[in-house]
Amino acid sequence: MISEDDDSYTINLKSKDGVVFEIQSSAAKISVLVVTTIDLDDEDEYDEDRKPTVEIPKVESTCLSKVVDFCNHYMKEPLRPIKTPLEGNSLEEVVTQEWYRNFVSVEQSLLFQLVQAANFMEIQPLLDLACLQVSTILMGKSAEQIRVILNIPRMTAEEEAKARREHRWVFED
Repeated sequence: MISEDDDSYTINLKSKDGVVFEIQSSAAKISVLVVTTIDLDDEDEYDEDRKPTVEIPKVESTCLSKVVDFCNHYMKEPLRPIKTPLEGNSLEEVVTQEWYRNFVSVEQSLLFQLVQAANFMEIQPLLDLACLQVSTILMGKSAEQIRVILNIPRMTAEEEAKARREHRWVFED
């Protein structure tokens, strides 16, 4: 059995675009995908020359690099749980740890990639943090602004009429 503080046991994560990242097994355990893909508890099968490699086919290297940074930092300083209902209206009010606030202060496209990566890799603390940042971006925005931010296409006149019939409550003021 490999202990959580055994830094000699590493695995590889391979991004969609073929870039390989080394990560400590203890940090990789935060991902349910990684845990279920390889047996991180079987030290007898570990071979330094043939490290286990987990393909992450839905995550580009730019994003996977950030995910690895998150996992490594999380091992040193776990993200404090994000309580709901939220204890504030801004990221600063909800997340007291500066490193994590800075971590999600990225371009919107990368933030959305982090949400997708966290969801695909089943990294709940990262998913919670990234979704919180998305929610703070959307807070106070109009429906049209949200549509643009989330890149949601406009409905055709027929689609809108159908939606108004089927979901009246959405369109009520």
